[in-house]
Amino acid sequence: MIYLVGTNSNNIQFYKPVFTSQAQNPATVNTNGQTVTPKSKTNLVMQYLENQAKNNVSSPYNVSAPIWTHAFDNCDNMKVLDSSGNVVQNVEFKKDGNKLTEEIFVKCVNGSTVNKTIVNDGNKKSMTLIFKNKKGEITGQENRTYEKLDDNTAISVHNGKTYKISGLLGNVLTVEHNGQKKVIDLGKKIQPTLDTIENKSTNKQISLEQKEFLLNSVKKLSGDIILKFDEEIDQIVMLDTDEYEGFYRNDNGVRKFKLSQKVKDDMTFCHELGHAINRIDSEGNDIDQNNWSNKVCWSDKKDFAKAREIEINNFRNRCKNNDIIKPMNKFIYDDFIQKGYMSYEEGQKDGQDEEFAEMTGFINCMDVDWINNRVTCMLQFMPESTQMVYKKNQELF
Repeated sequence: MIYLVGTNSNNIQFYKPVFTSQAQNPATVNTNGQTVTPKSKTNLVMQYLENQAKNNVSSPYNVSAPIWTHAFDNCDNMKVLDSSGNVVQNVEFKKDGNKLTEEIFVKCVNGSTVNKTIVNDGNKKSMTLIFKNKKGEITGQENRTYEKLDDNTAISVHNGKTYKISGLLGNVLTVEHNGQKKVIDLGKKIQPTLDTIENKSTNKQISLEQKEFLLNSVKKLSGDIILKFDEEIDQIVMLDTDEYEGFYRNDNGVRKFKLSQKVKDDMTFCHELGHAINRIDSEGNDIDQNNWSNKVCWSDKKDFAKAREIEINNFRNRCKNNDIIKPMNKFIYDDFIQKGYMSYEEGQKDGQDEEFAEMTGFINCMDVDWINNRVTCMLQFMPESTQMVYKKNQELF
């Protein structure tokens, strides 16, 4: 990882990009007394990285550690370079008054690309997601917009389908689409007590502030996602923690969606909704948490598991950068024993579930917010299996 230190100093300290599994010592660039701006510092670092990268063996798996530069608030820009100095992962945030923009680019190991642009501007949000094959041909595209018309009403559009959302001032929402109306009483879905992050119940009553937080977490979503949430979730639960946490659990037949008050982005919300959607067995029944390991859900499909197996083996054998391996472990579960799984196969089952949830979150989220680099790593090194999840999402939303 790169650390830029002392913005008012004449020295720039950073770690070299790590293209192997071994860390390297910090290097120092002296500017000979010239004034150095954050932009010029970034340019110096990029020049250094590109020169260093060219000395490494060319391979789509031979990439640098993430290069982080601060954008604004809690958002950081991020780049990953291949061994020729080309950008293969790029996340860039921009702020212009109230208008926030997030642009994501990934070049996958099979030559395909992913481009996503999110714009948040006051009461309006938009998102465009484009997948292209290595020939540059578009293989998939998602378009979303959301506009809050007034305090009580919003309009969302997903791939040309319009949803009118009303009742935002209260606890009962009405979603209108294609001449049909769905009334959803969110107040009845809120559990009156808090749960711990260990998924144990407590006697603590939910506060009015916490209740409003959970309600607003749903109200800001697109109409089709609200409908899917209502279909999949019985209760929404506040977690009793100051940590950033979100869970989906089926507890004895009650499908629970659990959030801490730290979770303000819709990526995490849609990720956990992805877990709920995936937990449907081959007979169409929702899977109880206690019977999870013995059931078959979408992410256990043989073609999906086989595509993952090939991608994971290629990644294990070819990528030696620990700064990339670590975030990828969210999906490949090499530390399945430390995580408490009895077998590699059992760990892979959860890894498959995590990939489905993460891709569902990425495809559908519209909030400009910080991004975990495990998302871009997943897209880069698992292009075939993530496309399978994308195609399934096209059926769901």
